Amino acid sequence: MTTFISQIIVLAIGVTVILFAGWGLLVPAKLMAMVTSVMDQHWGIYIAVISRLVLGAALIIAAPASPFPIVFQVLGWIAVVAAMVLALIGRARLRKFVGWWSERYSAPVFRLMLLLAIAFGGFIIYGVL
Repeated sequence: MTTFISQIIVLAIGVTVILFAGWGLLVPAKLMAMVTSVMDQHWGIYIAVISRLVLGAALIIAAPASPFPIVFQVLGWIAVVAAMVLALIGRARLRKFVGWWSERYSAPVFRLMLLLAIAFGGFIIYGVL
């Protein structure tokens, strides 16, 4: 039962990643404005940390049933470590990083990253179906 719930969570996150990345491909400035706006909120860091923890735990739990168990475990642990790093660096540094990141990358580079996000979303969906 736990594996099934984890697979549903991974599936939902994969679909969400694909939808947001697809939207970002069409209007990258709006997606970046939304991300910046969320990070400006006091709860933004909690969303970033919790989403990574949930994804990481779900990937780790769903890994044995996946055709790519080692890859899912590695991705899961990367997500958990990323959540811990975000929690440790804090809201102020995260906001500063998001601002720096959004100014540094042009729309074509951002779109390339969004294509990689779509591939990631598709991969994790494939891995749980």
